[in-house]
Amino acid sequence: MPVWGFLLSMLVALMWAVSPVLMKEGLKFCMPNDIQPIRSVSFLVSTAILMLAFQPGRMPHVTMPLFAGLVGSTALSTLLGDLLYTYSIQRIGASLAVSVSSGYPLITAVVSISLLGEHVTALVWFGTFLIISGLLVIKFDSSLQEKMKTPAGYVLPDREEAAKNRANMTKGIALALGSAVCSGINIPIVKLLMVEGGWSPTESYFLRAAVFFAMAWGLREAQHRVAPKSISQIEKMPAIAWAALLASGVIGIGLSGVLFGKCIQEFPVSVVTPITASSPFMTALLSKIFFKETLSRVQYAGVALVIAGSVSVSL
Repeated sequence: MPVWGFLLSMLVALMWAVSPVLMKEGLKFCMPNDIQPIRSVSFLVSTAILMLAFQPGRMPHVTMPLFAGLVGSTALSTLLGDLLYTYSIQRIGASLAVSVSSGYPLITAVVSISLLGEHVTALVWFGTFLIISGLLVIKFDSSLQEKMKTPAGYVLPDREEAAKNRANMTKGIALALGSAVCSGINIPIVKLLMVEGGWSPTESYFLRAAVFFAMAWGLREAQHRVAPKSISQIEKMPAIAWAALLASGVIGIGLSGVLFGKCIQEFPVSVVTPITASSPFMTALLSKIFFKETLSRVQYAGVALVIAGSVSVSL
């Protein structure tokens, strides 16, 4: 991979690291179900601007099979996957959620066997072992589950609180794993749709943005009618929350999506994925700076195993 390809992949990883930090800032003022409609606006606007700037007057050709694949892919990853991701961030914090969900290269490798004709190597199985080991380390670490600190800094045992923390951790990790499955399945599909449709990365993500916008606001309308308590009045959110969530849409799925599409168009997925899998460490650092989130040494070891496994799977 040339230097520009490496730098572009690192830029994508940085964007993916910043996005959950912005989402967590927005979650201070709204519910998880409110985030996707807001992000869909900036996702669509940012990709539309890119279309006008780089491909003025040109619209991608879309057949019914391609449209069906686009809708399914968008619903799986951008809608469902990101929603699970948002709930995970709410439960276990941005740094842990990103770390657990970074196991998506394992799923990508498995799906790529059938869709892209890739072959499984010994490194894939080794990476599988590392990823599973890392997730188990994170899951069973007791430092954040069974300890509470009083203002004086002493450990105060509380079985009820510890059980609640364990349940919250388990649910948060399960949600992050669900998001990883959605993302892992989606990446080969995105590349397949680009190849079959002859779409550029900008065209591909503009189409995804349009579909996502319709899905997100359609779902919100359904929630407003059926389960109004599951959403909040986003028009009353402060400007800082709107700014954070709109920026998350641009950075996390708009511009980063187009750049990631460019990366997997020019280079093999197996080369790009290990670089973008470095985002958990970046997110952990940003979360520590902005939200004072902390991981125990054991959990940092689990994060390292997940990232090492992700890299191994993609080699």
